Parts: sequence; C-alpha cells; structure tokens
Amino acid sequence: MSITYEKNEASFTSVVYEDEVVSFRDFLQEKAGEEVSLNFTECEDIHLAVLQLVMAYKKSYSCSYTFNEKKKLYQTVLEGFDTSENHCS
Repeated sequence: MSITYEKNEASFTSVVYEDEVVSFRDFLQEKAGEEVSLNFTECEDIHLAVLQLVMAYKKSYSCSYTFNEKKKLYQTVLEGFDTSENHCS
C-alpha cells in the first residue's frame, strides 16, 4: 500500500497506482469539510486519478501539502491548480 492514513493526514510513498483510488476517495469522503494534510515527501510518482481526487478536495475544502526537496511533475500540477478555475496555470 502506497498511501497510509493517520488522523487527518495521508502519506504517499514510492509510486501510487490506480488501485489506491478507492481507499483514498473513502478517506477524503470521511474527512469532508475538515482540513487534511497530504505528505508527498516519499512519493516518486502518482496516478492521475489520485491527483484528480486531491484537486477535487482542494476545490471545496482546505488541504495542505508537504513535498520533497526534489520537485516532481505532480508537485507542479498541484501547486499550479487554481481553485477558482478548472485548469492548471
């Protein structure tokens, strides 16, 4: 399992594949309305479906990110996501 959960934090490790989507969706639904922390410091890559869930949550609720020093493409996408629009800058 590449995503672990503790209270309001999800930690992503290695490569997060599509098979993690349902459990991550369930976590976000359970936390709806609460601020969640998403820790990507150990994440190498992440499936687009998981990123879409992150962006959908961010559109409606508060969440914070923690990234590794080495910038990954998914970090650029998440940091460029404008919640007032439907696209990345």
